[in-house]
Amino acid sequence: MHAPRRTLGVALALATTLALAGCIAIPGPRATVVPTRGAVTPVPSPSWETQVPTPAPTATVSPTSAPDALCVNGRAILAGNDVVFSLTADCAEVTIAGNRIVVQMGGSADTVLLQGSNNDVTIGTMGDVRIEGNDNSFVSGPIGSLQIAGDRMRIDADGAIGDITVNGNDNTFSASGYGTIQDNGGRNVFG
Repeated sequence: MHAPRRTLGVALALATTLALAGCIAIPGPRATVVPTRGAVTPVPSPSWETQVPTPAPTATVSPTSAPDALCVNGRAILAGNDVVFSLTADCAEVTIAGNRIVVQMGGSADTVLLQGSNNDVTIGTMGDVRIEGNDNSFVSGPIGSLQIAGDRMRIDADGAIGDITVNGNDNTFSASGYGTIQDNGGRNVFG
């Protein structure tokens, strides 16, 4: 009776040894093979990104003031830090980029892009407005549509503001009326 048990035990030991033989570390260098792919063409994903404005003629300014900024071919780019700009006429497209900028614009604008923080902007009637940054003050006539990406903005419109999208917190709005409001932040006040 011991012979079949012994044979079974030897067979089981041999099978276990063969099964574990692939798990034994063999000394020497290892090679890792990674499969290769053909050329990959990157595809941009849609996202909320700040678009860099196309360069246009700009006003040359001193570090503290520029009494009359330029609107060239319907475009004005007002850029810098700690600068004061005055724009007396209408301008189709106004881009304001920087920090601690003061802008006084007596005319109107079809589109306004404000990028930066701690800016103080006064403009007449406006079409589409996009503000990116923090702690900006914006005084205007009626605004066609408004997009905010930032915190602690103060928007004061002498008239109605059309559709508003807010991506930020602690912003304060004052207008005679509003279109559709999409508030994606917290503690924003619409008065």
